[in-house]
Amino acid sequence: MFLLGDDGRLVLSPSDLRLASQCEFALVRELDITLGRAPSMSEPDEAMMARLKELGDQHEQRELLRLSAAYPSRVVGMSRPAHDLASLTAAHAETLATLRGGAADVVAQATFFDGGFLGFADFLERTDDGWLVSDTKLARHASVPALLQIAAYAAQLRSADIPTAPVARLVLGSGLSTDHLLDDILPVYAARRERLESVLAEHAAGSEPAAWGDPRWLACGRCEVCEVEAETARDVLLVAGVRLPQRRRLMDAGVNTIEALATRTDPVPDVRESVLARLREQARLQLVQEADPDARVVAEVVSAEALRAMPAPSEGDVFFDFEGDPLWRERGSHDWGLEYLFGLVTVDGVDVAGGEKPPFTTFWAHDREQEKQALIDFVAWLHERRERWPDLHVYHYAPYEKSALLRLAARHGVCEDDIDQFLREGVFVDLYALVRAGIRVSQRSYSIKKLEPLYMGAREAGVAKGDDSIVAYHRFVIATELGDEASARREITDIANYNEEDCVSTLLLRNWLLARRDEVADGESGANGATAAPEQGDGSAPSTPASTVNDARLALMQLEAQLKAHLEGIKPQDRTAEQQTIAMVAATLLFHAREDKPFWWKHFDRLRLPVSEWMNEPGVFIVKGAEVVDEWHRDTPKQRPRRTIVVTGEALGGVPLEPGADVAAVYAAPPPAGVEVQPGHLNAKSPSGVKVIGVEDVASPDNHIHQRLTLEELMPKDGTEHDLAPVGLVPSKIVPSTSIEAALQRLGERVQGAFPALPQSAGVDVLLRRSPRLRSGGALPEVGEGDDRFVRAIESALLDLDGSALSVQGPPGTGKTHVASQVIASLVRDHGWRVGVCAQSHAAIENVLDAVVRAGLAPEQVGKAVKEPGVSTAWTELAKADDLAGFAADQEGGYVIGGTAWDLTNPKRVQPGQLDLLVIDEAGQYSLAKTLAVAESADRLLLLGDPQQLPQVSQGTHPEPVDDSALGWVIRAEREDESVLPASHGYFLETTWRMHPALTEPVSRLAYAGRLRSHEDRTAKRSLDGVDPGLHVRLVEHRDRSQWSPEEADVVVDLVRSHLGLSWQVSPDAAARPLEESDILVITPYNAQVGTLRAALDTAGFLDVAVGTVDKFQGREAAVAILSMAASAHADVPRGIGFLLDRHRLNVAISRAQHAAYVVRSAVLTDFAPRTPDELIALGAFLGLCERAVSTQTVTPA
Repeated sequence: MFLLGDDGRLVLSPSDLRLASQCEFALVRELDITLGRAPSMSEPDEAMMARLKELGDQHEQRELLRLSAAYPSRVVGMSRPAHDLASLTAAHAETLATLRGGAADVVAQATFFDGGFLGFADFLERTDDGWLVSDTKLARHASVPALLQIAAYAAQLRSADIPTAPVARLVLGSGLSTDHLLDDILPVYAARRERLESVLAEHAAGSEPAAWGDPRWLACGRCEVCEVEAETARDVLLVAGVRLPQRRRLMDAGVNTIEALATRTDPVPDVRESVLARLREQARLQLVQEADPDARVVAEVVSAEALRAMPAPSEGDVFFDFEGDPLWRERGSHDWGLEYLFGLVTVDGVDVAGGEKPPFTTFWAHDREQEKQALIDFVAWLHERRERWPDLHVYHYAPYEKSALLRLAARHGVCEDDIDQFLREGVFVDLYALVRAGIRVSQRSYSIKKLEPLYMGAREAGVAKGDDSIVAYHRFVIATELGDEASARREITDIANYNEEDCVSTLLLRNWLLARRDEVADGESGANGATAAPEQGDGSAPSTPASTVNDARLALMQLEAQLKAHLEGIKPQDRTAEQQTIAMVAATLLFHAREDKPFWWKHFDRLRLPVSEWMNEPGVFIVKGAEVVDEWHRDTPKQRPRRTIVVTGEALGGVPLEPGADVAAVYAAPPPAGVEVQPGHLNAKSPSGVKVIGVEDVASPDNHIHQRLTLEELMPKDGTEHDLAPVGLVPSKIVPSTSIEAALQRLGERVQGAFPALPQSAGVDVLLRRSPRLRSGGALPEVGEGDDRFVRAIESALLDLDGSALSVQGPPGTGKTHVASQVIASLVRDHGWRVGVCAQSHAAIENVLDAVVRAGLAPEQVGKAVKEPGVSTAWTELAKADDLAGFAADQEGGYVIGGTAWDLTNPKRVQPGQLDLLVIDEAGQYSLAKTLAVAESADRLLLLGDPQQLPQVSQGTHPEPVDDSALGWVIRAEREDESVLPASHGYFLETTWRMHPALTEPVSRLAYAGRLRSHEDRTAKRSLDGVDPGLHVRLVEHRDRSQWSPEEADVVVDLVRSHLGLSWQVSPDAAARPLEESDILVITPYNAQVGTLRAALDTAGFLDVAVGTVDKFQGREAAVAILSMAASAHADVPRGIGFLLDRHRLNVAISRAQHAAYVVRSAVLTDFAPRTPDELIALGAFLGLCERAVSTQTVTPA
């Protein structure tokens, strides 16, 4: 920002947008400096800034040379104007004149000045769609400031009525160019600029410099400006563990300083008593350190239980630290991050207590291939040490090392089972988790460097912190590229020294923690002073879970290795489509093993950790109280003893437990007989099952789900009667995938046998993203006229299909199931086809089968094993899935069978190649791996679904995108950001029969690039008396709500009340009738809000208004849909703003409505600066959606 000399006006630039997006307090402080109200801050490293500017100029010059070669004599460069009103105005006018003229295809350094905002666009490139804004950035990835900057230039173009391309481009330092939809980023730019100008105008209108704690400005609490002010004000942010939402609640209660927090005993609204107690004690201890003339760091043991979980030391123990650059990217690749140093310190044969320096081992990597080799070498090194010292552990600080190893193993497809084995056996020990659970330290931060005064002296390395290591590595790379060996050697040495000190610090911290554990065991309470050498373990290996590598898994691993050998030396970005297909087939072989691993890692972590440290995972329940209501007993002599117990507690992950859930009981040590605690574990899982037979919600003062559960618990096989209660409930098991893996193995063997060619099959065509192969050799049949036009086109295409796959994308209300059922019925009835229907859920399969019978196919020709006996169906119910084979054999002609992946891959139920056609419903949620498995059952595939609705969910990390949905993979055949199926690959059902045109338009813009439209005759004449069709936004004032909002629930009740009884006419030929409770759906992202809404509606007497999360309503429709967002602000959102504003979930929620959809949300939910490009895009899509509402009102509950 600067003051224009002509009239003193304040002129802003993209850098001000950047500062405002990071910290508003720093922004107004910058304004104070500009206005002369405050002195300037210290300048950053001028040498580094000059070097970065030089590199940025070189990068921009390279792009200019490229464009000049692409557009000879058509590149026009603009000169920078002086900073006065006349020059800036003239330069802006010259830019617009050049763009409107015909002499330029590229304009470089275009000036944009609208009187209050100044910017210089690197390049504007003429395209068929309009002028493309293109900016060079030395960074290796897109950033929020960079996206806001290109949006600013595009906004200037649009305000001048200059045609713009639908995307803007960033040319990154990695050599990669990324395109970004303006419809997603322009709304955020507009909102952030409006906020920027509002903040500055309000502050400039005053006369005093910005005051710390002014509630008008959002302070990040982390930048240099905030740190200085917080220190001066003695702000509660000085207390370790205080987050910004907690700070706000504390300040609302009058707790403004660290001293006030240290003495606060009264409750603080919306802050848990246990959290307040922890923060109070933390503040107290920090004040103890401050009062010490020598500022000595002190510590207290707060959980002896946590320290007892530490394993006994071994002579073979390893102390490990990674150095990595998250922004590194190999040219042409979309894979981010490089772990460039594995650093390890060992202690065997070294007298550390006597001052001997422990050995330091390094594994370096400077490109992707070296990273793979470093991982292999590290794992081999660790295996060799474990052979000598079976009881060794690898200690690290913070969870990064574990997550990085998992990411590397998945990325490179090597050492996955080794890492899995290490994690299952508890080889890796995170000391940060132990410190947080067991120790309170008097420092403002719990970074390892802040703990070091407890056990070691000052550091000596030139690199001071992790970020400095990344900067040093960048300097090393640049020096290497320039041939400056001396500088490169100096930088790499500094990095190694820094990493070695981190590893030594981890070693000394481990020893210090063991000393604290021993003091507690001996009844001592000291937590300072020298650390004696810890007592060694006995050298024996701990008891470990059984190996997951059986003969079947070994065969899959060997086949995977054979397939991957064909790709040796070929970088992923350089693969042909055929080579990528081989890589994908190889990755499917262990897909289910990779999906299962996180389940077991989390399971064993829970057994090792105190219950208070369990991760916030769905399906986990913390028991806080228990009562036995029916003692151990047998109903029959042969029956295993069981008891009934009622437990109260908290369901984690925002998901309540449901009646009928099968869970496992976890007991703390010492457990009851028949339940074994493994060495190094604090808890043990009972081998017997527990069933939830009753559920009751419990009122809660916080944003968490509390329940009272009635459980039936079986006694373990070798157990005896006891009166102990479990400390928690956890997911009991995962479903085996043996038949699916066998089918994938058969495919892999066919691919291996056919190499270098690929076998021709529908599944392989999906992987190749190949257009459907037709026997006629032509294009897909054209879509004609009439309501059944898609039925005719799809049937004709399938009849012509040559062992290939056809895709159909059906947005909400387009009649996807109706179209499919008509096609299936015709193929079976008229052509004798044998058709299978598969989906992720039984409900989805049965929905299609019901529709097929309604389409006129005889129920005797449609069969499936019933999931829930006693539920009436229109088709033939089979007693069990194994009866599918007999049902098919008994049919004289065509038939339809329904089954899951487990059925379609089981040769006892469905033979490979048995079917003429397999229809995969909800293929937008069906993984590529499962698609390939079930595809072997049929000659042809029909992928039916919509990836723009609920996405495919994956738990594992995979070396190739085989966890993508099958239909999503095909839709992105031509462009990675495509949302609509290309016509070359199938049919996009572009007409919705559900939504009024006024509602279809925002949904279409949100999710379908504007391609979805309404069936006007069917939908445009609907009417709901007094309610405009379309999207409505209702803004509600509330604060500090994360997963539930009674304020929004009250507004929802008012909306329901105001709509019931209104005259509703669903179509011109239908009689009008009063709107009923069943005509309204209430949807919310969070289960906690489901309970809040249900209670509010029931209290109001609206018992028949359906309430649920988005996934409960897919396929449903009603006259009115109401979406309650629940969270107050960005800082309150528990699962990240990306989940709350996910456009797939928004699409599903809003598109349930036939006439009107309401978004009920906090008035300040979108008042935040995105921190990542993904957050920006999610926010932009949501803002754009709300901008297209037909009404927006701020409401107060009646």
